[in-house]
Amino acid sequence: MRASVPANLLLLGEYAVMEEGGLGVAAAAELRVLASAAPPRAGGAGLTVIGRMGGGREICWTRESARGDPQAALLEAAVEVCSPAGLPGGTVEVDSSAFFAAGRKGGYGSSAAVAVALSWALLALAGGAPPQPLAVLEAALKAHRRAQGGQGSGYDVFTSFYGGVGLFTGGARPAWRPLNLPWLEPLYLFAGERSVPTPGAIGRYREWQRLRPAKARRFLEESNRDVAGFARAASRREAMGWYSRCRERGLRLGEAVGVGAAVTARVIPEGVKPEDCKALGAGNELVLAFPQLPPQPPAAGLSRLVVAQEGLEWEA
Repeated sequence: MRASVPANLLLLGEYAVMEEGGLGVAAAAELRVLASAAPPRAGGAGLTVIGRMGGGREICWTRESARGDPQAALLEAAVEVCSPAGLPGGTVEVDSSAFFAAGRKGGYGSSAAVAVALSWALLALAGGAPPQPLAVLEAALKAHRRAQGGQGSGYDVFTSFYGGVGLFTGGARPAWRPLNLPWLEPLYLFAGERSVPTPGAIGRYREWQRLRPAKARRFLEESNRDVAGFARAASRREAMGWYSRCRERGLRLGEAVGVGAAVTARVIPEGVKPEDCKALGAGNELVLAFPQLPPQPPAAGLSRLVVAQEGLEWEA
């Protein structure tokens, strides 16, 4: 059995999606993790999970392999969640190498897409057939959060699972509502300053939240207002106003928590206006360009975001 899972991007709602009731607009991107699940060969036993990443890196996990390797944390979490009654036999392969460029992760939510792919493959092996979709979503959310020490919002898991564009609501039990935004595309992406470890950024945000609870509450209220406004906008022109508010708030919050979200002129492709650029996620690893009019011609280093309308797909 084979499956594929798209990348995911949080367009609006950084940090807010980690809060109960926090809103975010997210989109799946047509860049996919590939997975396969095969039962054990005759005479074979045990489970082997092979993970392939960028730069030729590979992880091979078995029950007998050494635990504690940070690279294998998600594999171990998925096995624990999907196989509580014992490991199924067979081989699972998960390839996320398309999410890496020049040895650097691209900021496309590879770990969440891998969590969905792994959960699908492990449940398929355990049941001998493709599993129920919502069982995959629940397992992937649990595994991803467990691997992140319980900090994951789940927006990335939901986006990769459902595909398309949606309004995500954070919390202990997240929710997803598909959005039909015919004015949304074209969207463009380009590489930002540097890769930013998400756990460290979340830790800084939580510390700021602890020290400034009133400001944190006001941030969530204002962020939810502007994200909801963007989601119900009737045109690109109307949406640009809400987008600008979210962009400015992200810059101020980045400064407050010590994880800068500014996009410097030296990384902005030619022909793109700075005011149309907004860092995605924590820090400024990946940048979204949401112009009023498409740049002509598209500048070097600027790639068009192709929304993946389908989420998890599989074939037996």
